[in-house]
Amino acid sequence: MAYFLGIDGGGSKTRCVLGDEHSTLAAGSAGACNVVRVGEGCARTSLEQAVHEACTQAGISPHDISGTCAGVAGALRPQMATITRRLLSNIVSGKIEVVGDMEIAFEAAFGQGPGLIVISGTGSIAYGRNAEGKSARAGGWGHAISDEGSGHWIAVAAIRAAMRARDRGESSSLLKDLMDALGVSTVEELTERVNASPAPDFASLFPVVLSAAMAPRLQSAADAGDAIANQVLEHAGRELAKLAETVIHRLFPRVGKVRVATHGGVLTSSEQVRNSFSEHLRSLRPDVSYTAAALSPALGALERARRLNF
Repeated sequence: MAYFLGIDGGGSKTRCVLGDEHSTLAAGSAGACNVVRVGEGCARTSLEQAVHEACTQAGISPHDISGTCAGVAGALRPQMATITRRLLSNIVSGKIEVVGDMEIAFEAAFGQGPGLIVISGTGSIAYGRNAEGKSARAGGWGHAISDEGSGHWIAVAAIRAAMRARDRGESSSLLKDLMDALGVSTVEELTERVNASPAPDFASLFPVVLSAAMAPRLQSAADAGDAIANQVLEHAGRELAKLAETVIHRLFPRVGKVRVATHGGVLTSSEQVRNSFSEHLRSLRPDVSYTAAALSPALGALERARRLNF
């Protein structure tokens, strides 16, 4: 019997599924395996933990695996893909394919057919493929110049907006919540913390913004915190819609149904971001067919791994 492994190496967690030619047999998870974010040593440890957990559940050795596909954030960089492939070659046997994380999410949503996937987690990207097999992407160039609508982008935008509200003399409980999450007690400490090198993990602050938007506060009506959080989340959905429209324009220039799916912690967690995304995307391209159904990119990677032997 042949065994195959699909790995989803996201910005904060590694998930893998193990299967044979037809069935899913086991799963494993660990910390992040993005070499750029966590370094080669931590990436190797995460991959080893996730793979061995799945193999232990299935009662097989990693050396029994015939094919592995890993979709990893940042793997479009040849150097990172090479490092990840080398790390995996020391863990599993068989053929190994390393692709971008958006490719396995696309596989989970559309298989080998046409469509468009928009991902918003730690970072963000839009990726599509048309019926002729041509593919295109927008965004995903890193948080310093891109990643619009991502968890990182949302947190930075929220801090910026909350500070502007403070400059106007407006009260903002959101600013206090963000400061508490960063472990600072004064605005001066906040500015030092957010401008430090290395920078804080801004994406980890996304739940703070989400909580402020979802839970109305029993405080003064003058508190601008909730309004700021909601405005930032609505803006995030708008930015993600722009990424999608860019790819649709390149791949599907003629009017007609375009299937669109979404994935990632931001879009999964925030109904407001999803609704804003859907509303603005349909205003840009009324012909889209959008579904917010949950996806498992690791299963998409497993399907690609099965094809490695053909």
